[in-house]
Amino acid sequence: MADPRMPELEGLPIWFDLASPDVEGAKEFYSRMFGWEWADVPMSGGNVYSMAIRNDANIVGLHPEAEGDFPESAARVWRNHVYVKDAEEACRRIEANGGSVLSGPSNADGWGVTARVTTHEGAVFGLWQSLRGYGAEVFGEPGAVCWVEYHAQDLESAKEFYTAVFGCGFEEVRMPREDGSGEDFGLTMVNSVGEHQHCAFVELPDKSNPASWVTYFMVEDVGAAVEKAVSLGGE
Repeated sequence: MADPRMPELEGLPIWFDLASPDVEGAKEFYSRMFGWEWADVPMSGGNVYSMAIRNDANIVGLHPEAEGDFPESAARVWRNHVYVKDAEEACRRIEANGGSVLSGPSNADGWGVTARVTTHEGAVFGLWQSLRGYGAEVFGEPGAVCWVEYHAQDLESAKEFYTAVFGCGFEEVRMPREDGSGEDFGLTMVNSVGEHQHCAFVELPDKSNPASWVTYFMVEDVGAAVEKAVSLGGE
């Protein structure tokens, strides 16, 4: 059986968490949505980081939203953390290429070194340098993350930024429409290995929208999942 975890490759998303102004409300919503259980992990400084657990595997994280977690123009979304070998060096490359370092790099109680950063377009994401903590232990299964997109205002400059910072290459992939109608559509994939192609760059058709990262969770039935989310107070 193939390892469901994502590979430790520079610049690829490896962990996902949500900064919420209502942690308990978020726990209830996602527990009912995906059947997650929660384990609260005490952190230094009196903070608590909540781990979503399913079948004894770490899925995502949740923590209270703090002042400055999101720049004024940034969308409040699930934040992906990309794997880096050296968080300090990655921060230097981000700033050298027009991005920003919002916080860190800092040691996450010995689990890893993390930083909160932005692309040159202002999209917030995280860095994760593993010390003894890996990342998401389940991927591509119902109730877990299955796909990540970067929604760019300028696709070409986004690719240049990402290549300069992380050394990633890109490939254009044509995807057929399942119903056979219309032309195939293209995706700009971040190079990965084997079956672990899970991150694509997409250009925003409406440039008034801010650049952002978008995280997709796998469900068995999209229509039923939408109805369930709405019934739980989602939109």
